[in-house]
Amino acid sequence: MKALLMTTESRWIWPFELTEKLGEGGMGVVYRARYVGNDREVALKLLPDDVAQNPTILARFEREMEVLKQLRHPNIVHCFGGVCKTKQRFYAMELVEGGTLADELRKKGRYSWDKVIEMGMQMCAGLGYAHEQGVIHRDVKPGNFLIGKNGQLKLADFGLATISSGQKITKAGKTVGTFYYMAPEQIRGKPPVSARTDLYALGCVLFELLTGNPPYLGNHPAETLQKHVEAPIPHVATRMLDCPAALDALIVDLLAKNPEARPASAAIVAKRLEAIALPSRGTVADVDHQAVTPSSDNFFLMAALGSPPAVALGPAIQSTVRMDSDEEIATAPAGTLRTQQSLIIAVVILATLLFEACFAYRSASFRLEKIEAAWREKLTGTDSGERQQAVATLLSFDQLSQKTMTTAGQLLDRPEPEARKAGLKLLGKPWPQSSLFAEIVLRLQKADPEQDVRYQASEFANAIKNEPEQSSSGFWTRLILWLAVIAAVTLYLNRESLLKRDV
Repeated sequence: MKALLMTTESRWIWPFELTEKLGEGGMGVVYRARYVGNDREVALKLLPDDVAQNPTILARFEREMEVLKQLRHPNIVHCFGGVCKTKQRFYAMELVEGGTLADELRKKGRYSWDKVIEMGMQMCAGLGYAHEQGVIHRDVKPGNFLIGKNGQLKLADFGLATISSGQKITKAGKTVGTFYYMAPEQIRGKPPVSARTDLYALGCVLFELLTGNPPYLGNHPAETLQKHVEAPIPHVATRMLDCPAALDALIVDLLAKNPEARPASAAIVAKRLEAIALPSRGTVADVDHQAVTPSSDNFFLMAALGSPPAVALGPAIQSTVRMDSDEEIATAPAGTLRTQQSLIIAVVILATLLFEACFAYRSASFRLEKIEAAWREKLTGTDSGERQQAVATLLSFDQLSQKTMTTAGQLLDRPEPEARKAGLKLLGKPWPQSSLFAEIVLRLQKADPEQDVRYQASEFANAIKNEPEQSSSGFWTRLILWLAVIAAVTLYLNRESLLKRDV
């Protein structure tokens, strides 16, 4: 496709002045442009003459313009109109400056689950409105969500969209879409696609935002498409430890092979997302209530992060303190009584913190071991895509068991170069046990027939050359320091009473 030259003659498409090329693809060229009527900046999508010779592309361009003209929603890019006639095919839409969600995902790697819920609800709003208008997008993916002001998402690129009861651009049996996000019925090419086809793609997008990768990855597009149709549905929870179970279950429902098993509408998905988010949004009243009845999760989280928990003893503990102190109330000085009560409270807090932290730490460790074992099993399989996912996930762990390290070491003797590279990549992180494999890595560095393997072995050697001292005591160090702070604060608050008692 010939790119338009930004010459004095070609930079005007009345009534727009083209000021900068923003992007170029199979469906046209997008420019930043100025509307001369009011100097407003817009994005102008232009279909060059040579590309317009392709009847399919021309039909999609015309369809996209017609679809966008009838859609008016904050989460869908706004179209101002355009022209589609001989030698002049373009339309103007709002200029969204923030780039695409795909660009941001490449920078960040993944998003927290609460941020994904926020974005997912915006996606549902845009998709739900389009579906109500009878429009099915058919190409929902991170690259088709533009990021506007204040993080507002806007769905774009309706070139593959179909309109209910309308003429379809593609024939029956023809597969269209982006293979990482295509629903099984879309891959088989068996119409009709439906709103639930878009919801399957939405599930793929949410999965990728949470984990950094789409749910299905193959060595080539055909393998990826086959996995969409046949492979078991993966769970986000196996790759993201803090993913709420309800969110994991929702994504599994969205990725159902049978469209009838998926949620019926984007509105239903939005309600489920909102329900998942609600428990994490506490009001002032909620915070006060939590201070009276602290949960074990709050104790563990605050202790681990080193932030003081808001704790108030319940009536049972307070009455116990009063009952045990009845005989002393008449004779004990007020300062002494306050000191005793404060010390009892401090002891209860310290004991509760220690118990809850130990229990939560052991529970988290057990859960982590199960997840590690699941990914360790994928290391030894024959699916290279799953092995790469396993390596990427295990590299995010703070420490690995000896079993996993041994399994990674066994990959170094595998005949497949890809497996040896995977083993070297996993072992190349400066784990405490990495140096145990130095001898075999040196052999691979010198004598492996594959250049990529030799290079990966060199990377391994460089990574462990200055291996930092590893320590798994960070959690316990923070806990002990926090307990010491509580004790010090308690003594400080009661210093006057203690001094009077000593005197």
